[in-house]
Amino acid sequence: MTTFRVLGTLSMVLLLAIAGVAPAVATTDTGDAWTGVAPTHSGGETGTPGEEVVLHQRGIVSRNSEPGSVTLTFAYDIPSSITGLRVSVPVVGLDGISVAGMEGFERTDRGYFLWDGETAHPTVSVRMAVTDSLAEGVRGIEREDWALVSEPQTRIQVRTDARPRQRTSFTVADGEEGYARSHLAYLGPHERRNVTLGGERTTFVLGAENADPTRAIEFLRTANGRFDFGVRRDSMTVFVVPLGGLEEGPVQAATVDTAFWVGSTGLRLESTGSVFAHEYVHTRLGTVGREDAAWLTEASAEYYGRLFAFNAGVGTYDSFLEGLRATQYAPDRRAAVLTDSETWQGTQAHYDKGAHVLAALDAEIRRRTDGDHTLSDVFTGRSEPFGDYEAFRSAVVEVTGDEAIGTWLDRYATTDDLPPLPEHPRNYVAAPSLDPDGDGMPSGAELDAGRHPFVEGPATEQLADRTTATATPSATATGDGTTPAPSGTEDRAPGFGVVAALAALAVLATDVGRRQ
Repeated sequence: MTTFRVLGTLSMVLLLAIAGVAPAVATTDTGDAWTGVAPTHSGGETGTPGEEVVLHQRGIVSRNSEPGSVTLTFAYDIPSSITGLRVSVPVVGLDGISVAGMEGFERTDRGYFLWDGETAHPTVSVRMAVTDSLAEGVRGIEREDWALVSEPQTRIQVRTDARPRQRTSFTVADGEEGYARSHLAYLGPHERRNVTLGGERTTFVLGAENADPTRAIEFLRTANGRFDFGVRRDSMTVFVVPLGGLEEGPVQAATVDTAFWVGSTGLRLESTGSVFAHEYVHTRLGTVGREDAAWLTEASAEYYGRLFAFNAGVGTYDSFLEGLRATQYAPDRRAAVLTDSETWQGTQAHYDKGAHVLAALDAEIRRRTDGDHTLSDVFTGRSEPFGDYEAFRSAVVEVTGDEAIGTWLDRYATTDDLPPLPEHPRNYVAAPSLDPDGDGMPSGAELDAGRHPFVEGPATEQLADRTTATATPSATATGDGTTPAPSGTEDRAPGFGVVAALAALAVLATDVGRRQ
């Protein structure tokens, strides 16, 4: 799973960090059966018929003597029970990506690398172009003394009577200074800092000088066990690259599986729109939706990234609401229908409108269940993405036990309408035991006492004013008696209507990201 966070004009970087292997499938080629290999992290190195056999793929990355490219070598340890092996590297042949060498393989007419059946440790090497700018259509970035690259996807098929599995690893070549993990590699001088919180080991790879992970560690200490959707990782890696300020645009961060990179400013968590919190959510939820639910991947990371950072003491209440409120979708203001990706490609609507809609949906679930459930119950415990919007809609209905909420959600996900953004602070308390305003009273207790949980001190008058202004209207029905009135404000926010689209900007077909 790969996600990107980009800034400003949405000039998309095609950083091909899609890693892993194709699902196990059976195919035929000139009458010979081939079986796709699924990844694994367990099993032996040899096998007999009916037993598991593990093929180990090692990705090895190095910088070249001449700038402008890096070399990725895929090396294989082949158990004796595997009698045939063929490998596909789908990116080979794209602009800037070529075969650098082979040992024990030959290239077939169909583009496969076919093992000769004799070489014990065959290899395929790929040369991949990189430049010094994230604003160009490149597969990595390289500066004078460092580089950041990602491991391309491979697809592997074998002949064997055993049950094949694949073990993968990604490392930096011997003699090369750097660190690699989870299909991302930083090549260059760096320091590493390890911290274990809630049973999870996080490695900070500090390529940027004077990068201070203290605030990020504080966030992780708060997040693990409270903001993790019940998802625990054995390890997580944060690459902090020597980019700062505007130089980080247009791409500000990217996540691949359990690793992500950020610029040096990304560690500071200076606003609720922190890229660090956004990418943390990606490491928990991965790809959330597919097909017409694809918007959920970035919408959930944007909403929960802001919500979690805010509940961890980052930012003010007003700035938090302002960051969530969708008023326009850069780079151009256009009508956006979340379930129709063609309406938001080249914009940030799947972030902005998506997060806004999820915030309103979260409040709606709380209201309809008297606070017994929240939106997080829809995501917690899921091991697979929602296959489409209907699957997500059904999960929301199931959590609330209220079929009518499906109609409410349809209104804002399947049209260009925009719900009112709830403003009462009770809708944004992610963990009642926390004290984000630092006044000595946990958020839950402050709400019980009529105090504002996000403003230091009693603030009873301010809370009363906001409560009055944003009181949830009583449910009313449409002609069919099923659709309650929107909650969160007294008046409905207008939809964007039809706005002429400017020239569309290309976006990557997989999970993409955006600005801070």
